[in-house]
Amino acid sequence: MAAHRSGDDLEYDAEEEAEEEDFIEEEEDVGDGEGERRNRVAGTASTGRTITLQMLLDADILQPGEGTMSIEYLGQRFMGDLMTDGKIKSLETDLVFASPSAWAIHCKRIINPEKKSGCGWASVKYKGRKLDNFKNAYFKKRSLNQNKENECTDEEEMELKPPAPVPIIRIVVKHNVLGNRSTMHDPNTLVESTPFSSMGKIQPFLVSMATNAALVMDFHCHLTTSEVVGYLAGQWDVNAHHLAITHAFPCRSRLSDQEMVPIVENEIKKAIRQKRLMLVGWYHSHPTAPATPSLRDIDAQLEYEIHMKGSSDANYTPCVGVICSPYNKDSISLESSVVSYWVIPPPENRPHEYGRPMLMSYSVMQDQYLSADTLNEIKNCAEYYKGDQDLVKFNEKYKGQVSYLDKLKTTLSSKFPRDQTEGTLWDYLSELVCPGSTGVTQPPQVNSLPTPLPISIPATPKASSLFTAEIANALFATGKFPSPASLIGLSAMFPPAPPSSLSILKPLVPPSPSKMMKMDAQFTIPDKNHTITSGHT
Repeated sequence: MAAHRSGDDLEYDAEEEAEEEDFIEEEEDVGDGEGERRNRVAGTASTGRTITLQMLLDADILQPGEGTMSIEYLGQRFMGDLMTDGKIKSLETDLVFASPSAWAIHCKRIINPEKKSGCGWASVKYKGRKLDNFKNAYFKKRSLNQNKENECTDEEEMELKPPAPVPIIRIVVKHNVLGNRSTMHDPNTLVESTPFSSMGKIQPFLVSMATNAALVMDFHCHLTTSEVVGYLAGQWDVNAHHLAITHAFPCRSRLSDQEMVPIVENEIKKAIRQKRLMLVGWYHSHPTAPATPSLRDIDAQLEYEIHMKGSSDANYTPCVGVICSPYNKDSISLESSVVSYWVIPPPENRPHEYGRPMLMSYSVMQDQYLSADTLNEIKNCAEYYKGDQDLVKFNEKYKGQVSYLDKLKTTLSSKFPRDQTEGTLWDYLSELVCPGSTGVTQPPQVNSLPTPLPISIPATPKASSLFTAEIANALFATGKFPSPASLIGLSAMFPPAPPSSLSILKPLVPPSPSKMMKMDAQFTIPDKNHTITSGHT
């Protein structure tokens, strides 16, 4: 292929000129002679051979935009930007293609090297709709312009309207089908978490979650149709191999608002320190997608596990990821799907593979009292999202005759503490998210005492302890390591962190195989960024 530099991008001439001519022939066919019939009606000699993306842009049928172009082929999805000059820029490779066919043949040959041809107009979509539809709209619009005496019919007006966005169907894949890392992989690809039992292993440590923490997290995730994130704090009992999640700290900041990051993180850092808790994990929502980690979530979680490593295997502190899916309509239950996962790095002999997400079973520990901290977090979250465009309208229907408010009650009621069984707490929460629903504006009585840890902590079998050492060795191999770092990464709480602080609100790069298997004494985080959010909606 012929390629040359154009600014920061590579621009493809899409094969040799002779082969490109074949591509053009394919993309010029309107299909079933429809374009030619429309041209004859219009009384012009022009045919479908004159249609280009630039012409559709000039006619205001298409508009330039990021991520507006897509190709789906053999289960893989490719995305591209429509540029102002009618060319397509691949989001995966930054290559620029002169025509839809040039881009289509390039993408298909990545998946199927034997592919010899392909019709761009038939396989490329603009905002989820095939380009053929817009070509037909172009002919209609041109016909109308040349025959001004004919009034536009409702059908023609509908044809020229921008298409409604097509919901993306998320498919969960197994880890063993991923193979090696590739720039062609969609980082939002969902990967099934593997149970330890399927590997003939026992879960290396126990996980429990207090209902007060689960209540805050679930309430936070239900408020908005956008993705949210937060921190999890609690205690780690190294002798019992038990990780207790007792508190959830929502990040009340838009993921794109980097100016608020240090402010939000400083508040959370102070709260964790004042309560003498440990940072034990993080959570985020998949608003309508399954509670399954994406490739991006896997990389982020593994990076956090590396940073939570102590000075030796004996000081290793676990860090779990939790995903909450509040509005996945494929779920038969009205309760949120809440999944905890952990990531094992690829084996040493296959360092270019993705880390494997492991399903972490956890027990829910019902709190005796509603704490003041829990109620404050809930009130602050409701206040923060009030009036936002993506705030869930709880008085509307969620599914069938079930409203969003009904769903919220179902999922939160199971997480209420034992002293809130009379309905007072729900009446207050209902009024917070749906004013006028109950009229109860007075918050329920809370307990100011600190939340106690579970009294009975089951012991971890010896086999599980051995597996913990195996994972620690695989994660950290040999060498010197920094003191334990938090997800927040603020120096006031821990020893000096690397130049780029680790944060779930700040972009990260996937950990390189060499970093995972052999870390240098001078531990740094690469400067190049990627967004940690999964993009699941």
